[in-house]
Amino acid sequence: MLGLVFDPRPARLALAGALSRLDPLLALTGPGPLGLRRLPDPELPGAGWVALRPRFTGVCGSDVTEATLQADWDNPLSGLVSFPHVMGHEVVARVLEPGGTDLEVGETVVVNPWLGCAARGLSPCPACAGGMLPLCAHQGEPIPGVSGSGIHTGNIRGLPGGMGTAMVAHHSQLRRLPEGLEPRAGVLADPLAVGVHAAEQALARGQPLTGGRGAGSDLVVVLGAGTIGLGVAASLLRLRAGRVLVSVAWPYQPALVAAVGAEAISHRPADVARRVSEATGGRLSRPWRGLPWVIAGGAAAVVDAVGSAATAELSLAIARPGGTVVRVGVGRARRTQATLTYFKEVSVVGSNGYRRRDLDTALAMLAGGEVPWRDWLTHRFALDAWRHAFRTAARPQDHAAVKVSIDIPGRS
Repeated sequence: MLGLVFDPRPARLALAGALSRLDPLLALTGPGPLGLRRLPDPELPGAGWVALRPRFTGVCGSDVTEATLQADWDNPLSGLVSFPHVMGHEVVARVLEPGGTDLEVGETVVVNPWLGCAARGLSPCPACAGGMLPLCAHQGEPIPGVSGSGIHTGNIRGLPGGMGTAMVAHHSQLRRLPEGLEPRAGVLADPLAVGVHAAEQALARGQPLTGGRGAGSDLVVVLGAGTIGLGVAASLLRLRAGRVLVSVAWPYQPALVAAVGAEAISHRPADVARRVSEATGGRLSRPWRGLPWVIAGGAAAVVDAVGSAATAELSLAIARPGGTVVRVGVGRARRTQATLTYFKEVSVVGSNGYRRRDLDTALAMLAGGEVPWRDWLTHRFALDAWRHAFRTAARPQDHAAVKVSIDIPGRS
């Protein structure tokens, strides 16, 4: 098989690390830690595992962060990853060997990348019993028959992800592609499921979105209009949330936001604070230094789909007292001014991956035409053009990109 392997051995990191400090995209040049390699085909680890041939694999923001060496060295999740590994966790694949399951050779499936108790041959822990595999109590523990361990497909040694010509997955990870849905659309199932889960977190946590004080007490703000932000907005409106504002940074994004029924606003922090204050009948407080913040009014919930220190502060600035901030984006650690967390008694919650039923919901939304998925799948590249794929995903503003995917060739 051919696989896009991330191998962070010091000899491979030295030059790429130095170049990445000048420009993150330079880490993709030369003999760095990421490269296309020929590998042995993976063997089935045991009963219940299925051999697959990837067809389409999305390039996630976390893939770009890893490939360009922008992750923090002290990231706590580094202890739940094993190297070297074949990347790719947003995967549509064809069944090659059903492994004794009810699948058939040639069926197209979407891979839920998260590995829980079932893949380890264990009785379900409370999280897995509830379908929330990302919170499995056994994350990081050995996987029988696999040389490495990790939290999900695409970051585990010996268990190739979807950026290659072969992979295996446990049957508990697989969902059949809905009838009539084009296989390439399945690439969006994983990020859309992340949006479904984050939207439900926003609506379920903290105070209810109805019956609040003043105008716009049911306002929800989504920071970021990438694939995740668009998925959050579409899911919020599907769940009949009230008014939904989405911050946009690039000229091509307002049309994408409007297509899901939300309202686009500028991403500039002062503009966001002003728009939320006006929409909710609040007023702005202006500190000696730093960002103006909304007092009295504010959004009932804010979903941060960017994950930077700046958007963390902005989320607190625009949330109403007793409101909710949901953090689904992942960014580098920076100083964050968090005083408003206590002052407004804001609930800040994380949103990690999704539940099994969220993936089913995402597939139903795609199959039912509830999201304009063709407009979201903006760029497709061959596996041997992986550098172009990652560069496009890393600089979406230069290419009007939303979701970048890699099309996997036939057997090689």
